[in-house]
Amino acid sequence: MTAKHDLAASRNIAWAPTIDYFYDGDAPLPLEGASIKMEVRLYPGAPDGAIVTINDIPFADLDVFDGSAQRRLRLFPGLGQDILAAFPTGLNQPEPGEADAFAYDIVITYADLQQDKLALGRFLLEPGVTLP
Repeated sequence: MTAKHDLAASRNIAWAPTIDYFYDGDAPLPLEGASIKMEVRLYPGAPDGAIVTINDIPFADLDVFDGSAQRRLRLFPGLGQDILAAFPTGLNQPEPGEADAFAYDIVITYADLQQDKLALGRFLLEPGVTLP
């Protein structure tokens, strides 16, 4: 099942969150040879290339250890401050100090080339306060 949630970053600092997705099962996903990719676009289905693509996001498949039959897929995406500062602005006509809103999704490609969409939502880019 695809998770739907917003991600937030700031133009003034690097973005390096840890993102956890939980799934049912005692056994890990078949992740040997898998890759995870994230794209950010102006809006879902926007033509041309993505504003940014993060290929080969590092990940770990972990036990939850709470007695449930759940596991956690932990992702470690990242974008440098220079990349975030170069994003376009004003496209969704934010008020001064409000975030620019973009769309993202995260897709996993297994070794057999089957794919699952892990997540989708808005990628909110705040102007930031503290200057680098």
